Amino acid sequence: MAQSYAQRAPFNDWWYWSECLVKRFKTIADIYRENNEMERSEQAADWARKLKDNCMVPVMAARKGMKTDEEKEEVRKLEEASILNAATMFREILINLPFVSSAIQDFLYIYWEDVNWDGGDDQEEYDEETGLIKKKKKKSAGDQRVTELFWGPKERQDEGIRSGKVEDGGLPGLLLNLIQAEKTSSNRSPTDYGQVMQAAATQQYIATTAQANQKWEQAGVKMNFKPGGSL
Repeated sequence: MAQSYAQRAPFNDWWYWSECLVKRFKTIADIYRENNEMERSEQAADWARKLKDNCMVPVMAARKGMKTDEEKEEVRKLEEASILNAATMFREILINLPFVSSAIQDFLYIYWEDVNWDGGDDQEEYDEETGLIKKKKKKSAGDQRVTELFWGPKERQDEGIRSGKVEDGGLPGLLLNLIQAEKTSSNRSPTDYGQVMQAAATQQYIATTAQANQKWEQAGVKMNFKPGGSL
């Protein structure tokens, strides 16, 4: 089952889900760019940049050092500021995701439910004219990126945008859950998602020079991990 938050999530979880959104918006940007829709592509790419930039501020600070109490407190403040910014962006994204999902479906002439990971299977259909059973192929986008856009990676299907509506689950439902949990008075307890992100930061080199700070892609914490609680 997908992750569910009953209390405020730690920074690393906000980082994780921000990176999921980064991947989805990059896919949208790539699809539009490949079809010469440059304005739409740039809008999607801008969302990806803003989401990544926001989380990389405390990440880079943590990598520079957290040995003293002062350094730890500074990182904690940066994490709280990043969470606040992420929550604001998530709210705006939630408003727009249904329109984003609908627009990309119309552009690709597909329906989001038809391009899931089982979308290539044959279906039986009743032919009213002949009275016979005929085989019908489900619609397919023919592109794994599109399947991941709507349904997430095959093993993490809580990470796709689906219809963009909260009631259809996936990332929209998760984002709302994260935001609502912020209204509680709970502490930010570590989760499996947070531990995964911490492992990613520890295992992979993150440059800390001023030049690299402007290029988060080269600093690159890649999301190739399967956290506990996902499908």
